Amino acid sequence: MRRFRPPTRVLVIAVAMLVVAASVLAMTASAQSGARANHRVRPLHLTKECPPSTMQGQIGDYCTVTSSNVAAIPVGTRIFYAQAAGPETLDSDVILYAGRGKTATGHCTVDIVSGNGACRLFGGTRTLEGIRARVDVSYLSGYDFAWDGTYRFEDD
Repeated sequence: MRRFRPPTRVLVIAVAMLVVAASVLAMTASAQSGARANHRVRPLHLTKECPPSTMQGQIGDYCTVTSSNVAAIPVGTRIFYAQAAGPETLDSDVILYAGRGKTATGHCTVDIVSGNGACRLFGGTRTLEGIRARVDVSYLSGYDFAWDGTYRFEDD
């Protein structure tokens, strides 16, 4: 009885297909691991100053960042508030303005009496594109407040 031997051409094609499949899998895994590294959650710590000359609880008022551990949110970044504060709560959309065309959008809710609350950032432009953040707001002293939480950047 004769053994069946596949033609050499079929074996070459099969091996080539396996090589292509392995390459695609390797590139996909590499791209996914790079994306995961890009989405890594990091700590966010900043302080902001909200003096009465720029923050009285009115639409368009702002606070100024005085320290930050995030390069995309440098000292001098302004945090603008889109809604006026109520008697007990600030519940407002916010826009971080870090320079020409460098913005992030979000929302903050802060208890006026204690100065404590929370903010979320969920998008931005240029250096702040794809930012996602969750922070706790706390009153420090004088006109100073802290934002402490986490952030990450993701592809939109």
